[in-house]
Formats: sequence, structure tokens, C-alpha cells
Amino acid sequence: MTIFRALALASFAVGIGLLVAVLLIDDGNTGSSASADFTPFAPTATDTPEATPSPSATATVPASPTPAPYDGAVARLRIPRFGVDSAIEEIGIIDNQLDVPKDPLNTGWYYIYDKPGFGGNAVFAAHVDYWPNIIGPFYNLSKLEPEDQVVVVMENGLEYTYRVFFKQRYSVETIPMGDLVLAPDKPEGAEWVTLITCGGQLVQGPQGGEYLERDVVIAERIS
Repeated sequence: MTIFRALALASFAVGIGLLVAVLLIDDGNTGSSASADFTPFAPTATDTPEATPSPSATATVPASPTPAPYDGAVARLRIPRFGVDSAIEEIGIIDNQLDVPKDPLNTGWYYIYDKPGFGGNAVFAAHVDYWPNIIGPFYNLSKLEPEDQVVVVMENGLEYTYRVFFKQRYSVETIPMGDLVLAPDKPEGAEWVTLITCGGQLVQGPQGGEYLERDVVIAERIS
């Protein structure tokens, strides 16, 4: 299992590259920029403008996981602020790369990493949009703010609620996938979900285009 996870991590950047390749929506704008007013935030703000913030713990003590974690399937992901309620599609490695959701309306959960409810860092990816005119589950991910909630619903109806505390936009070349997946700064006893999609500049092509950046949101479990 350790080797499998390591191989998956090594291929993560490539897999997310595939996600970008199909995040295509034909809005007729060449070189457009999605969410130009994107404002990153993190609990440990820095006064150095060029510094890239890294995920860090919230100031609050995370709630004890109650009830006991459920080891069945992850069923849905909800973002109440934007009315998102998407089915979960379990995704892993395909052709030596991390897979992406086959259904553009689904949210992908990487089952090769941590499962929600067990005190780790569960990683999710979804489309922001999809050619020609499909709005994906993470269309408004870049608009989330501190204290917004993300809810993961398990197959048995159990819900885990997470509070957003970190948002950052990275270029394709600088996104620290290892830190985002392995969450080395996550405090012992805390549980996180990491949500990843595409954003920033959209370079148009014959059918849609390609986003040049990645938007990442991290939320900590509160119930």
C-alpha cells in the first residue's frame, strides 16, 4: 500500500493535467481569466507578497470525530453556500496517471488516499466546467471564503462537516502536490478535505480551452 500511494503521488500532477485538458467551456473569450478577483487566504498570513502560503492548522481545536467513522462508500459532496450536491465517483490510477471523474457532474474522490471520517486528509477533484456548456461541481470553488462549509455524505447517510480555512491559486509549474496530498502540516487529531480544480487564465482552443492554473481549497472537520 505504501508503494502504491507513493506511485500515485508521483503521478498526481500528470493526472490533474488531464483534468485541465477536459475542463473546456466555449464562452467565446480568448485568453479570458476566470475569477480575476481571486483572493487567497490562510490562517498564517504573511507580509511578503511573493511568498506562497502553505496549508496550516486552524487556530481552533478540531472537534472529536463523532459518531464513529463509517468505512463504507463515500456518497456525495455538498457545498451549501452554492447549492452544490454532487455524487461521488471513486477514482484512482489509470494508465499510470491519476484519473479524473468520467461524469463532469460528479466529484471524484481519490480512494487511494484517506477516507473521510478517519482523521486524515481526503482529496477530491472535480470539473469547474466542461465543453460545451456544462457547469461542474467546483465552478464556484474559487469563491469560497473562510468559515464556508463543505459536507461529505457517506453511503449510510452519515454526514461529516468541514470548515474552509485555506484557499490558494497555483500555476501548473508550482503547485506543491506532495504537500497538498500528504498534508505534512496537518495537526495530530485534525481531519481535512482538500478540494482541487482548475482556474485562472483560460487559453481558448478550437473546442473550449485550457486553464493554466489550479485552485485549491482546504477545510477542517468540525462535526
